[in-house]
Amino acid sequence: MNEVTTIIISLIPTAGAIVGVYVSVTKEMEKLKGRVYSLESDRDETKALLKECVDGINDLKVLIAKKGL
Repeated sequence: MNEVTTIIISLIPTAGAIVGVYVSVTKEMEKLKGRVYSLESDRDETKALLKECVDGINDLKVLIAKKGL
């Protein structure tokens, strides 16, 4: 075997490792993007629920004020 063939054969595992790391990092990034999207949608739902609760409390304050309590 000549030197070029030996070098190419020795680089094959390194190339495989690089591809494996790339696939792993890409997979992890997709999981993180999904988590961020989920958290952002939960935040919007929480804000809407909190606004609804504040509106309800304000309505209760008006009703209590009308009753004179």
